[in-house]
Amino acid sequence: MTLQTISSKKILDIFYDYVRINSETGTHSENKASDFVSGYFSGLAYFQTHPDRFGRFALPEDPFGRSVVWAFVKGRGKKTVILMHHLDVVGIEDFLRFKGHAFEPDALMHELKGSLDVLSPEAREDLLSNEWIFGRGTADMKAGGAAQMAVIEAYSELENFEGNLILLAVPDEENLSAGMRGALPLLDLLCHRHDLDCVLMINSEPHQRKTRDIGLFSGGSIGKIMPFFYSRGILAHAGKSAEGFNPIGLLSECIQRTEMNPALADFCPDSGEMSPLPTWLMARDGKTNYDVSMPLSAFGCLSMQPLNSHPSDILLKLKHMAMEGAIEAVERVNYGSGRYNERTGRKSGSKKWQARVYLFGEWLKMMIETCGQPFETVYAGTLKDICHRIGAGDITYATGTRMLMDALFEYTGCGEPTLIIGIVPPFYPSVSYLGRPDFKKTLTDLHLLLDEASRHHQGPAYDLEAYFTGISDLSYTSIKPEDLPAFRMTISHEMPLYGGLYTIPFDLIAGHAMPCINIGPWGKDFHKLSERVLKKDLTIHTPHLIQCALEHMLKSI
Repeated sequence: MTLQTISSKKILDIFYDYVRINSETGTHSENKASDFVSGYFSGLAYFQTHPDRFGRFALPEDPFGRSVVWAFVKGRGKKTVILMHHLDVVGIEDFLRFKGHAFEPDALMHELKGSLDVLSPEAREDLLSNEWIFGRGTADMKAGGAAQMAVIEAYSELENFEGNLILLAVPDEENLSAGMRGALPLLDLLCHRHDLDCVLMINSEPHQRKTRDIGLFSGGSIGKIMPFFYSRGILAHAGKSAEGFNPIGLLSECIQRTEMNPALADFCPDSGEMSPLPTWLMARDGKTNYDVSMPLSAFGCLSMQPLNSHPSDILLKLKHMAMEGAIEAVERVNYGSGRYNERTGRKSGSKKWQARVYLFGEWLKMMIETCGQPFETVYAGTLKDICHRIGAGDITYATGTRMLMDALFEYTGCGEPTLIIGIVPPFYPSVSYLGRPDFKKTLTDLHLLLDEASRHHQGPAYDLEAYFTGISDLSYTSIKPEDLPAFRMTISHEMPLYGGLYTIPFDLIAGHAMPCINIGPWGKDFHKLSERVLKKDLTIHTPHLIQCALEHMLKSI
């Protein structure tokens, strides 16, 4: 099969219809995009002949009734490549007065040409070149989705080709990756039912370029972990501050030590890549209204995107930094209170605080041993109520975690300033061909082949990076067997809300571990008003490269 079997018009027809659907993440609207993808496949002759080879796989207990759309094209042998893309998009809050055209690229570009002042110089230049298509979801990521759908259609028209193809169109990538996590049982089912051997997963997220003439493949995806810090203080009236302990001071010490700290970022000398520096996404006290008392608690979430650090190692580093911060916070309060008491003639020998710092798992174990079954009952009941509220969309996972900690401390009490460190969903394992010799050979060979094919086809040269840095569903393609116990234990012990609404099928990820690569069009300004995709990549280069990758990976050896 050659590129000519997929016309640019075919891809553009799919693309514009796909983009036209407002499938905002975390809403019922995502189902409209699922309807479109499944409806498209239902109209193809292959799937009309084989109706059991495509369908929708419902996400269990999903509050929006979402599903994974799948399609399976069967050829010869066991070798199988997975094409995966997400069908949700972020909101359009930033589209200003252009919201009515956010999902209509032609109308949007017409309006933008009359309001060039809202665009950056680079976006303005791209708009006037007519080489780019603007609109929400054009780059992230319905362009890649349209290319994958066209490739599946082209393969469905072949007879007796080598290998097999599976397409997964998943919801919720922009939020919690419920779609990809929920797709893994489906993939396991298809592999067992048809005796498949998955040799590669291809995602088609848009790539960004450092230089105009060099494209980028990603042989993995950066991880994401969101540690929470829950600080519990000792309540006092603001006029009697020497008698209490403000939890904000304790949390502030942790923020100072971790915000933009290079010691918490990974660097891979083999690839020259470094993870983004950690930054705090939220930090607030637990008060719901104003009074003249200190807050009783404070809570914050730190965003970290590791390349190769394990969750357990990250938490231990954070605990060490928090213990240093707690010592300083306590010394400052004890010194200030002591000086105040001396100067005002109050009794000497006032309370000297000693802060306690725990990981959530060790604190929970200690409370169960100390308080017994009544505490476990409170914990289970509170957790159930909070999960119900999260499932109903009333609160977020971060808010639910803070509420759980507040409720547990209301039961146990707190005699000393205490800091608890744990994890808030979601968790994305980092994945890469680095450290896996078999994956490395597969992807380096594939990169050389695709780079040559692109140049031969009047396309750009391509580099291969070890990690896609935008966070993606590729995180759930592989876990090393030796890492499986540590991943499973750390997440289940240190994530208070794990096991209810939020789970990760670690065993399935490890059991179907495969190399992965991102082959997507060049895009810019994802999640912004000026989001756009290069038209030539959408219609020519990306589908051609996907086809070349498939032909290479599925051929007999």
